[in-house]
Amino acid sequence: MALLYILHRLNIQTIAVHCNYGLRGDASDLDQKLVEEMCTLWDIDCVSVRLETDETDIRNFQAWARDQRYQIFKDLLSENGYDFIATAHHRDDQIETILQKILRGAGLASWKGMDVFDGALFRPLLSVKKSEIMHFLHDFNVPYRIDSSNEESTYARNFIRNNWFPDLNRLFPGWKNNLLEIPNRAAEFSKLAHYVTNRLITESGAIKRTEFLQLDASLWPVILHSILLKKFPDIHVSKSFLENLSRLQSMQTGTSITITKGLSIFRDRDKFEMIKEGSSIGSSFEILLNDIQKGVNLAGFRFTNEEVPEIFNPTSLHIDISNAEFPFRLRKWKNGDSFKPFGLKGTQLISDHLTNRKIPSSVKRDANVIETFDQTICAVIFPNDSGLNEIGTISDAYRCTPSTKQTLTIRKII
Repeated sequence: MALLYILHRLNIQTIAVHCNYGLRGDASDLDQKLVEEMCTLWDIDCVSVRLETDETDIRNFQAWARDQRYQIFKDLLSENGYDFIATAHHRDDQIETILQKILRGAGLASWKGMDVFDGALFRPLLSVKKSEIMHFLHDFNVPYRIDSSNEESTYARNFIRNNWFPDLNRLFPGWKNNLLEIPNRAAEFSKLAHYVTNRLITESGAIKRTEFLQLDASLWPVILHSILLKKFPDIHVSKSFLENLSRLQSMQTGTSITITKGLSIFRDRDKFEMIKEGSSIGSSFEILLNDIQKGVNLAGFRFTNEEVPEIFNPTSLHIDISNAEFPFRLRKWKNGDSFKPFGLKGTQLISDHLTNRKIPSSVKRDANVIETFDQTICAVIFPNDSGLNEIGTISDAYRCTPSTKQTLTIRKII
């Protein structure tokens, strides 16, 4: 009511939104009546919404109620072309928010609490004490009602306010001011994290692998979380993922680790890519002659430059590179791809070849092809979990012959 009165006095065009959850019976209806009457008196448009709850909602009522009302706010904001959703969060709310985040084990970066401006959210009273708001209401004769449920300690925020605050005020005078300094420390921490983050990210948004792994391992979760939030602001990263980042050291090129649903971190040689579900990033790799002379791991396979073996083994694949022009390319097969399999007459679609080799449908899309510089497919690489004891199939034009000197040899990484 204080905020509504201020907006009225400043003559700011406003729509007031009142959500009636009906939890307090007649008292809830009287709240709604007060808001509607004062909006009529102050010539403010008012939207009243009655929301029905069921047992499922009530189990986590506060979260459900917040989601419901903020969705209503956003819809009205969009429909009417307004600038902000203004809420009356005050200084005491900020203190409770910070304390809750600390108690729930949130990282230091999130201890900053709420912002006055947060996208479309505007909290103009955030630095004002609740006691100051109450004095304001009385001085200007602004009518208001007290939500009696705030006096109950059923919810975490009410419990902290009703049970802890009185003792903290008595035992630690000035503790609220001290707690409100925490956002400043959190802001300093965030700036340091961003400083490091900006030096680890390439122009395309990938992470420089060597530089990242050279950081003290205790900093990996902080920095990676900072990078992820910068690229995907709404992402929720699980604590278990951030506690197991040692896996990044042993990741082979072409492999990935799931960060959260729909998002993975993928190693591509000297960098880590963040890949959203359905992205084509990381599906194609160049194979350089210099790479295979040293040996390189890609997509779960090892590629080396070797002489023709005396005895061929189905667990390795050998491509004649005598007349091939590098770089080769390893990529996922796509519809319409075809090649001439060794031992067969004529060309065959990759899709038909995989079907004929009885590759399970569930993994068929994971098959790769190797193509030469001129985009001629010289081999099909079966998925790692194809169930076959073979690496893949060579194109007839790139089979080993008595005159073959050097091969591109492919083996599964075990």
